[in-house]
Amino acid sequence: MIVTMKRLMVLCTVRARQEALCSLRALGCVHITQEVRDGAEVRQAAAAVRGSERALRVLDVLKQGGTFVFKPEASSAVAALPLSELIASCGDLKPPQDAAEVNDIAERITRLREEAFALRLQLRRYEPFGEVDPVKIQALARQGVQVILFKVPQAHAAAVEASAVFFQREAGFVYGAWLAAEPLPAECELVPLPPAATRVLLQQAETAEKTADALMAQLAACSQSVRPTIEKQARQAQAAQVFALASANLQAHGEVACLNGYVPERAEQNVLAQATREGWGVVLETPAPDDPNVPVLLEPPRGFRAIGALFKGLGILPGYTEGDCSIPFYLFFSIFFAMLVGDAGYGAILLAAVLAVAWKLRCRAAARPVLLLMGVFSLSTIVWGVLSGTYFGIAKGSLPQCLQAIPTVAWLGDDNNLMFLCFLLGALHLSVARLWNAILFAPHLKMIGELGWLGVTWSMFLVVCGIVVNWFTQPEWTWWLLAGSVVLILVPLVVDIRHQGVSIGMLPLNVISAMGDIISYVRLFAVGLASVKVAENFNAMALGLDLPMVLRVLAVAAILLIGHGLNLAMGALSVLVHAVRLNTLEFSNAKGITWTGQPYTPFKQPQQ
Repeated sequence: MIVTMKRLMVLCTVRARQEALCSLRALGCVHITQEVRDGAEVRQAAAAVRGSERALRVLDVLKQGGTFVFKPEASSAVAALPLSELIASCGDLKPPQDAAEVNDIAERITRLREEAFALRLQLRRYEPFGEVDPVKIQALARQGVQVILFKVPQAHAAAVEASAVFFQREAGFVYGAWLAAEPLPAECELVPLPPAATRVLLQQAETAEKTADALMAQLAACSQSVRPTIEKQARQAQAAQVFALASANLQAHGEVACLNGYVPERAEQNVLAQATREGWGVVLETPAPDDPNVPVLLEPPRGFRAIGALFKGLGILPGYTEGDCSIPFYLFFSIFFAMLVGDAGYGAILLAAVLAVAWKLRCRAAARPVLLLMGVFSLSTIVWGVLSGTYFGIAKGSLPQCLQAIPTVAWLGDDNNLMFLCFLLGALHLSVARLWNAILFAPHLKMIGELGWLGVTWSMFLVVCGIVVNWFTQPEWTWWLLAGSVVLILVPLVVDIRHQGVSIGMLPLNVISAMGDIISYVRLFAVGLASVKVAENFNAMALGLDLPMVLRVLAVAAILLIGHGLNLAMGALSVLVHAVRLNTLEFSNAKGITWTGQPYTPFKQPQQ
């Protein structure tokens, strides 16, 4: 169910704002409406969160043995230091103890590498000239000897050869020094002098690289010891950010401060009792039906609570007034998962992986819903694979006797039967949505419209089966059922024609769309069949190799592992695409679920 919420307004004196926030946080049940999301304290807290998260990302990169680019902010002292001072200051650095020090070292490493790269790039420009020292060239100029570095296309090199000294030819250009008193010819491109001698630039680049490597090694050496401290800082920073946002939304109006939010109806008495103790003014009321800010606290029935992990992973949540669809979502998603993966062998692999992870994470309660969910999906896949006799795409006659002895449903071996089953599942799935709506709308006239759409759903099921399924004969009364259903749909629309005129005009298209919804479920058959055929083809490819025995064994093992691994991965992807779509689009459109709910996030004490 979706827990009933009450709209809450808390009034306190401005002087007692901080105490009121602490008391509300201790209650741990108030969802604060984020009317204000900015302010000096909020920005400061957000910066602290970003800093700790950046430090953790640096440590993660180090753990994986990679490199990072950590741009210093414009206000950072590291960004303003000249390279020589930056290198000198790095020698006194101690191992980092917190996020700020990790970030400081990461900024220095990035700055040193960028400077070294820029110097190397600059040196590449002067490689054709050999060693270049601007001090010596300027000294020659003071003695009346003009030396100008240039490059010229090879086609024009002969024209300037008399007044120049050439050093090197490279990539269609000739590099040289202009020695004549007259200006550099137009066909020549001036190469400006470097800021320092090239040997000095090279030394600076090497020093910067060595310093960066040393800092990197120092950071890697202490990454594990400093991580717990930074993780604690991150939690504290996130808690401070939440508190700062709450404080910003406890707005002052003269001598009174006001906070708006929501609280579960079952916690109403706790809030009133706390208000009595603290001397707050409290207003509790039922939210308006069109209030878009009411948070959603979803509590499915006990046996179906694991589906919340899937909702969280997909980032979806029904709206506050849209109803809890956890049970049909869970049941049909399990069936769709089994049909899309479609292989008992794959289901057994998934189940073994789930059990292994469950054993490893047996002390982590947060992992249990996901593991339970995957366990159910794996078992449903095994059941479907056993019923259809599908084990890694192996022909039934080639299976071990123990598997051949397991009874199967021969009816599932016919493609027409499978398509009929898919259309039947679609009709049942959509019927659940329509019947649910009809029950909720009773005794309003809208109930009649929903019953009409239920009739349209089954009419379209009969039409589609008559067209696609070879052995199915469409009943003669199908069109009468469709006509009667359309009349039922029109009843509430005609009664409220001033507001529903557009819906009447769109009715023919919506009826055709209902046929498309039924047809959409055939994807369960198509994807499942494709998975079986891919497995069969990999098996045939592996067993058809004509190689010496040793090489054949290795090649067969490689083909089977890669092929079935790829097929299993594609099955998982098809679940994310097709099973999710059938629940969040076809079913949700019929039920009227928009998945626009915002989660209930109570203001509470942070976890340590």
